[in-house]
Amino acid sequence: DLRLIKISETLDAAYKKNYVYKIGVGDQIAVTIWGLPEIFPINNVSADINLRRVDANGNIFFPYVGLIQAKGKTQGELRLNLSNRLSEYFTDPQVDVSIARFNSQQVFVLGEVTKPIKLNISDIPISLSNAIGESFGLNTSTSAASEVFIIRQNKIGEDPLIFHADLKNPSNFIEAGNFYLENNDIVYVNASGTARWNKVISQFF
Repeated sequence: DLRLIKISETLDAAYKKNYVYKIGVGDQIAVTIWGLPEIFPINNVSADINLRRVDANGNIFFPYVGLIQAKGKTQGELRLNLSNRLSEYFTDPQVDVSIARFNSQQVFVLGEVTKPIKLNISDIPISLSNAIGESFGLNTSTSAASEVFIIRQNKIGEDPLIFHADLKNPSNFIEAGNFYLENNDIVYVNASGTARWNKVISQFF
């Protein structure tokens, strides 16, 4: 049976503190090797030359290393793996790894907001209030501020989770700031005075 879960029931104060971004397919990784300019130049080269795109199998290619798994790893884990592999050819290689473009994970803000939008998740977690702010807020003319829903895909074969936030009361934005979105979450703001939400939710069940 469908049950709307109040976001106040799921707030996790430790989430932001413990949040670590995991690399995914489509992310672009910047890899810089310091101290070996003859082999890995860092001066007078374009910014994109050191970018590596995570392919459909979750790998990136890097000279002397070949294919190396990046998907599911943190920046630190990938840096350590690259350092270990390059150490087979070079003495104490100084490796720097960063995520230049976050492409693999996103959330969607739809319905009665000023600007429906897709947001890429980065190494800084996105809260519900962040997402609504990025969409320039609720549409003051058409939105039902008390009917904000977050649709979260569950495991394959299971119904999605549906969270409910009442943002009619401004104080509830504090809770919204502590509710963090996950990959493929859909934030949906219902229209005022309509049953549109019932039509939307019926598509999931």
